[in-house]
Amino acid sequence: MDRIKLFKENSLKESAKLLMSTFNKEPWNEKWTFETAFKRLEETYKTPNFKGWIYEKDGNIVGVIMGNCEQWYEGTQYYIKDFFVDTNIQKQGIGSKLLKHLEEELKTLGVKFIHFWTLKGGETEKFYKNNGYELPDTLTLMTKNLDNE
Repeated sequence: MDRIKLFKENSLKESAKLLMSTFNKEPWNEKWTFETAFKRLEETYKTPNFKGWIYEKDGNIVGVIMGNCEQWYEGTQYYIKDFFVDTNIQKQGIGSKLLKHLEEELKTLGVKFIHFWTLKGGETEKFYKNNGYELPDTLTLMTKNLDNE
């Protein structure tokens, strides 16, 4: 049975394993351990105004979307910190269902904008564009590697 449920603290361990198995593969090729994945999700879960949901399939978590609401001068915005679906069952509509559920829930809270970072180009950017998201030409990501100083 498929269902979307609120993210609760008891979802952290299973979600951390899913984050690891998702982002350690193509196209991300990151180096998550269970400990680092758990800590990231736990920190997000403990963020003020946290809102998150899981997608369960046959009692197992196969998708997660989470972040927090923040005040912005134009109203409340939601910042997606993490969004991932089991790579073995992607392209079956689970991500789109989670995203749509998030949008509906946030509308009831008066949230006006959703923001997030994702890989440029490729399937991830295409997924978001297919779900009505756009790349603003007024913003850019700036980074600095402090290990290189």
